[in-house]
Parts: sequence; C-alpha cells; structure tokens
Amino acid sequence: MTPHVLFVHGAHHGAWCWDEVRTRLASTGLRTAAVDLPLTSYADDTEAVRTAVREGTLYGPVLLVAHSYGGLPVSAAGHAADRLVYIAARMPRPGQSPAELTPHWNDPAFRTAVKEAADGTLTLLPQARDALYSGTPEPHAERAAARWRPMRSRVPRPPVDDPAWLSVPSAYVVCAQDRTVRPDAQRECAAHACVRLELDCDHAPFYSAPDELARFLGEQAALIAG
Repeated sequence: MTPHVLFVHGAHHGAWCWDEVRTRLASTGLRTAAVDLPLTSYADDTEAVRTAVREGTLYGPVLLVAHSYGGLPVSAAGHAADRLVYIAARMPRPGQSPAELTPHWNDPAFRTAVKEAADGTLTLLPQARDALYSGTPEPHAERAAARWRPMRSRVPRPPVDDPAWLSVPSAYVVCAQDRTVRPDAQRECAAHACVRLELDCDHAPFYSAPDELARFLGEQAALIAG
C-alpha cells in the first residue's frame, strides 16, 4: 500500500507551509495531506492530530511529520501512525515538563518576538520573520509572514506520559542554522530517534531546503510501504 504522508505545522503557521514539499512528494506518487491545527488550545490541537491520523490510516500506512510546536500534539496523539518524523520539533520525554523546558528550547532573541494580548492570544511581531526565515527565499518569507496566525495554544506544563515516539519508529531533522529553536536542543531530541539528518538551513526547511527535505521524507515513507 502507498504510504500516506501527513504533515503537522508548528506555532502560528498553517497547512499552507507544507505546499512546496507536498508538491515535490506528489511527483513521486506519494499521497499527502496537511492538518490545519485549530491553535485554540493544546488539547484541541492534539485531538485534531488524533483524528487526522485515524482518517489517514484508511488510505494506507501513515508517515506523520511534525514541525516545531507540532511535535507536542504529534507525540501525544500519533500512536496509530507507522513512522514519525520530527523537524526542529518538540520531542517530549516522559516525566519532563515541556513548558519548563522552553527557556532551554527557544533562542532567547526569538522569545522577544512573541506578543501576548490581555486575553491570552499570542501573535508574532515583525522581527520574528528574520528568526524564522533567515535562510528562506524572500518571496516565501514574505508570503508566510502575511499568513501568520494568532494562537491560544500553550506548551503544556504536565509531562506527555506516553509519547508516541517510544513505540513508533522515528526520525529527526535538525536545522543547523535555526535562530528560533536552539540547534543543540534539537540534537538532544535527535539522539532519541532511530534516524537523524542535519540540514544546513533555518527553522523553515519546507522553504529553505524543500528538495533535501522531500528526498528524506520519501526515504522515510519507503520504509513503511506495504
């Protein structure tokens, strides 16, 4: 059966951020879909992933791909997938509070580019563009920044007790020039994955390294083809 590649975006983004990679994978014959997280709460995001994975399994084995914040709902709800790929993504360990890890996770400069409103809604300030897309072609960076989404989801304080990567084979992509998530923090996560790849790119390899990323994802999908 042909693998079904299911993409989960990170904070403030949407399914649209995967378009470049999905186009490249489509030319290989792989089926792909991208989840639009509601970004209304971590619980809502987790349920959206769980539903998408359940529906994806109807079409074939699922390769579940997470970027950045998306690694949290994927870890909490991706147990029915056949393989996981984390891209500069949170990969929580049992007993570890993701929220308490945030100061070690994010680049300090990026934290100043996030604004919280009185009602708890988080938005990105213009300076976040340089941190997120430091190596991204200008047209992609401009379009992406124009589509940033406000969010009320929060990195959870309670640990993810049974993260999916403990039972589902996983791969990790480190973004070595990332100015949003510290590369060393990514490498600590990558040490727990079955396969690791390091790309010389910014936080958005779906724009800055789409060919290399698509090639790697195609290789991961081949491992679960039935």
